Amino acid sequence: MNIFIQQSKAHQPMHRCVFVFACFLFLLVSCDAENIEPESSSLMQESNPDGPCLIVVDSIGVELGDPNYVFGAIGDVCVGSGGDIYVVDKMKCCIFRYSPDGQFIQQIGRRGEGPGELLQPGWVAVMDDGSIAIDDGELGWQRYNSDGMSIGARALLRPFPMRMMAADSTLIVGMLSGLSREDNNFLVEKQICGWNADRADSVLTEFFSCEYLLDAVDIEQFRKDIVRVDFFPILSAVGDNFVCVAPDPRTDPLVLLFHEDGLAMDTLMLPYPEVARTEEELLEQKQFIEELFYSATLTNRVDWEPFPNKPMISNLGVDGLNRIWVQRGFEENPTFDLYDVSGELLMTTILSGRDDTAHWRFSISRNGILAVPEDPESYYSVYILELQE
Repeated sequence: MNIFIQQSKAHQPMHRCVFVFACFLFLLVSCDAENIEPESSSLMQESNPDGPCLIVVDSIGVELGDPNYVFGAIGDVCVGSGGDIYVVDKMKCCIFRYSPDGQFIQQIGRRGEGPGELLQPGWVAVMDDGSIAIDDGELGWQRYNSDGMSIGARALLRPFPMRMMAADSTLIVGMLSGLSREDNNFLVEKQICGWNADRADSVLTEFFSCEYLLDAVDIEQFRKDIVRVDFFPILSAVGDNFVCVAPDPRTDPLVLLFHEDGLAMDTLMLPYPEVARTEEELLEQKQFIEELFYSATLTNRVDWEPFPNKPMISNLGVDGLNRIWVQRGFEENPTFDLYDVSGELLMTTILSGRDDTAHWRFSISRNGILAVPEDPESYYSVYILELQE
């Protein structure tokens, strides 16, 4: 699998280079942006047990009972500017809206092909004016106003919006993923970029891009490459007037910072260690990825070879104080390092008081913090979290 990297700089010509996957980010950070390297001794310290902790303050979801609180399968979650919580239910084909304390407000959309209806709801973004944008894999780009009424849809053949978040009332930042055929190969392009909420197929600003050339002849290898490309994505987060990107969070502890216009700001080089997985963890990841691949395709299976090491970075976010949250991928308990935009480590915090958080997925934004178990043992829940400082 060949990989091509582009890093955007507004008003400057684009350059494309080919890199070996294991070393491309080393070359990438040699650009003209300033590199910031936090001190290992301060960064890797354990959290002070008496220091700030991330805690669960409430949850949404029940196993049985009121259907407005029973989730079929949670696809995405986010917090709007007013504090309301939005949950995409892939199985029920709708968006549930709740108050900041978890009280049901309304259901937006339903299964179907009519105006405002959904068939394959994906990632959602709630704009600062309360309007909603969501990608439906079958029906295209859907928009709702702040009252949850449909205000239009656009067909999307390419690219596919993923892992997106609102930057303001009109701009969305996230990943666009496209697939095209080149002779006997497939070309997958991933872009971290900004686009208008009404037009997901029109890029306004590109921050980072990467292309993967996949061999379409060897079907088994092609399936493995698709897993590597789509199941271990580039991470990004948006703050006030800046965007941060982790280009390869699985193997490289780097966070790139960009101005909102696309110009490179800084590079955070985090001294995270390589932590090997145990045999039990390797088997667990193998089973998880193979089951995830099968559930995504319904017909195909892949013989997955687990990565020997734990990921460097599990998640990125920016909170309401413009602090950059980096989740350590190699810690058993969810552990976050918080930085300011200059790269100074402000604090390290852990999610305390629970022993079931190893596979939680976090949504950290300026409007709030949510978590969803990736593979719940019994039923889906959304957890509402706060940082106790």
